Amino acid sequence: MKRYNVKLKLKNYWIEYPNCYFIDSLDSYKEYMAELNNKFLVSESEIKNIKTFIGHGHSFLTGLSGLFCGMIEEKEDRTPMLAHLKYLQATILSDQLKHLLAGEKLVVNKDGGYFPIKLEQEYKITEIDGDKFTTKDISVKKWWGGKHYYAKVGNVDVVDDYGDVKWNTEQYAYDVAVKYMNKLNSL
Repeated sequence: MKRYNVKLKLKNYWIEYPNCYFIDSLDSYKEYMAELNNKFLVSESEIKNIKTFIGHGHSFLTGLSGLFCGMIEEKEDRTPMLAHLKYLQATILSDQLKHLLAGEKLVVNKDGGYFPIKLEQEYKITEIDGDKFTTKDISVKKWWGGKHYYAKVGNVDVVDDYGDVKWNTEQYAYDVAVKYMNKLNSL
């Protein structure tokens, strides 16, 4: 799905929101949801595997997902946490649909945050060429006092082919992130 730079006029000032999804119809919302589901699809078997599930759990909708995953990391039964995530998702999606059905447009940023553009609000959109990740979108971090490295591509936690989300060297974490970036770009 294409990305846009969106400018909104508030009083006498223009505020710019770069690299966002611009959703102006139910069709474009359907396309956005398809892309979201393709990038962050988590199977039942991945949910049962703590390593893989924790890796997927941090991303896109809100940081609360990561918080919930951290809280239940050692527990066998993830049902209560999954129920909270489903409720959070349903709340967000129903609010987004409410705005679209009222004729408003949505701007969704790269982290999943969104806001409606009211019917009378003045705005301008500019399409961005391509929406692929580049190596500039890769970040590798180490917790203070920690011994492992974690990687992100944009706002997406990197998970390798074995379900691992942390690595012993910064270079290896970066190399895994490049491979993961290529995987995301191919979706």
